[in-house]
Amino acid sequence: MNRKAAAAKAPALIGAASAPIAVGLPVYNGEPYLTTALASLQQQRDVDFELWIGDNCSTDGTEEICREAARQDERIRYRRRERNLGSTGNHNRLVHESSARYFTWAAADDAYEPDRLRKMFDALADRPDAVLAFTSARQIDAAGETVGHWNNPCRTDHADPVVRIRDLIGLEHENYQCYGLFLRDVLTRTHLLPPVKNNDRILIAELALYGRFVEIREELLLHRLHDQRLTQSVSSRDWYRTQRTDGKRLVMPNVEEAGWYLRAVAGAPLSRQQRVLALLALRPWMRENAAPMARNLARAAVDGARIAASASGRLLGK
Repeated sequence: MNRKAAAAKAPALIGAASAPIAVGLPVYNGEPYLTTALASLQQQRDVDFELWIGDNCSTDGTEEICREAARQDERIRYRRRERNLGSTGNHNRLVHESSARYFTWAAADDAYEPDRLRKMFDALADRPDAVLAFTSARQIDAAGETVGHWNNPCRTDHADPVVRIRDLIGLEHENYQCYGLFLRDVLTRTHLLPPVKNNDRILIAELALYGRFVEIREELLLHRLHDQRLTQSVSSRDWYRTQRTDGKRLVMPNVEEAGWYLRAVAGAPLSRQQRVLALLALRPWMRENAAPMARNLARAAVDGARIAASASGRLLGK
């Protein structure tokens, strides 16, 4: 039985029944655009889904907006986190909280055209060799006006996984594939989003080693560009300071990203030859980041020495 036939037999979402698609919406202080985002999801046509909202302890009106939406729509499950998990932790928690066959992340400041979810579902269900379906996008500003367009330049539907990761690593592109619809059981076999700033790029590169992507060349995602986006409003080092929750005191952003790319290739279902070629495909990224990695190591050495000196001073002062 193919995926589409299996999904068609799934029960409709009634009460606690599980839908074939889970939409995970991580949010922190998303009040400015959240109502629009929720409305566009609720207006998706001809598709059975449930919406999981993970609220990272928002301090604005996010909680009230979400609780009211959940009261009015039985497809919505709202969970306010017991503590702020950081952006990465909140995204990954949503994957594990849902149990649907298909999963997608939705942003609290984006919007969907009404047929986006159904078209991604149909495209992925028709392709047993695919692990992700995604669409083109229209970029909008804070007021909702069109400011740009995005189409995928990478050969993510190529039969060779090395070609797929080579393009994703080597070509200049926006990583909007991360807003697509995933085959959830494959997604959970990856490292998910690692605790580094450019984690979505690492995840998509890793996922490309597991299977092909289906592309829908229609602008069905409305991706909002504004000054308050997390990736735009904080520096790389501040991102680690505010978003990371693993307690590490020495931060080496570029070095750690390199390590996660290597882990992605090492853990993927590749032949020995493919693994070697996939590692070689990382060379453009490694060359571009060689100097930043050297600076990471130098700064870590200085910071480590300061931490050691401070610890010694405290011990001697006792």
